[in-house]
Amino acid sequence: MSRLARHALTYFATAGVLLLAVSGILLITLVNKYNRTRVLDVSHAAAMAFALALGQTLLVSGAVTYAMSRKGYTQPPIPPLPQAETVALIPAFNEEGSVGAVVEEARKHVELVIVVDDGSTDKTAEEARRAGAIVVQHPRNMGYGAAVKTLMKAALAAGAKYAVLLDADGQHDPREIPKFLQALKNGADIAVGNRFAQSKVPLHRKIGIYAIRALLRLLGAKAGDPENGYRAFTRRALEVLDREIEETWMGISSQTVYIAAKNKLKIAEVPVTVTYGPGTSSENFLAHGLSIAWTLIWTAFAKNPAIPLAAGAAALALSITLFSYVSFIFNISRYIRLAYTTLAILSGIAATPLIAVGIALTVARSRL
Repeated sequence: MSRLARHALTYFATAGVLLLAVSGILLITLVNKYNRTRVLDVSHAAAMAFALALGQTLLVSGAVTYAMSRKGYTQPPIPPLPQAETVALIPAFNEEGSVGAVVEEARKHVELVIVVDDGSTDKTAEEARRAGAIVVQHPRNMGYGAAVKTLMKAALAAGAKYAVLLDADGQHDPREIPKFLQALKNGADIAVGNRFAQSKVPLHRKIGIYAIRALLRLLGAKAGDPENGYRAFTRRALEVLDREIEETWMGISSQTVYIAAKNKLKIAEVPVTVTYGPGTSSENFLAHGLSIAWTLIWTAFAKNPAIPLAAGAAALALSITLFSYVSFIFNISRYIRLAYTTLAILSGIAATPLIAVGIALTVARSRL
């Protein structure tokens, strides 16, 4: 159930949007057939109404379920930590056989290595401790984003001035840590790895990253490789992100870029080599990409509830105007204007969840 809640928008809302698109197509063909035959096809109309109702139900259900899961992160106990200026942060889930080597190499470049064992069922925690890391354990698998949130809190507790985040599976080369530290010392608040100059990126990953990058640009944030988990933070950046990040799953990487941009943190890019292996990702790339896209849209709405409110009000006004025009034309000609009718119905449907989300987020912000 926790996975379903995390991906509520990915599964429910995406299905809802697709069904609304199908209902729009059915509506177009229904109206077109009526205009030709002057007969309303009952089965066709019923199918359209069903797709319309189910689509809106799934869309709203996805938004409600996702909203309820956003506050699901419970900070685990963080043990007393030695104070360190430079810290390596490593989220790990069932990484026995690789995490030890990553920790050992990372220790050569920083004063302290912290590993969050995100509910592993193998000997990840033991291996990390033997390699010299301090391990914080989640009581269950809470998600990559939750592990990163815990690591940020641990870095702050350790008094870190600079913190570098990298994967436990060997995908990121710990020998590149000094490049990230140097970028921070040169004035960046956040340094994000960019794999495109030095790595051969699989085509499906490249397409997904480009799509997320384009969405971020639309939302006012720029990063060449926003999904690269190899990154570094100053203490100032950690404080901002610890306060504002809510995502507990894979969308946290792009969400970090968005929040950093909105808080005017300086972002630098560091060329890195990423090694892809058979176990580097357990996520379906399409579901993963949709999850990130929905996370960014929701984050943008949460930061400024006026956006969905204004968009919903505009959609509602458009729907009323178009319905009035279509009705006027129908009374004169007895024909239904195809495009205008479809747009009127779909914009009216879009208005409902947008206004509801805007009101809910406005109320939530007023209670903070």
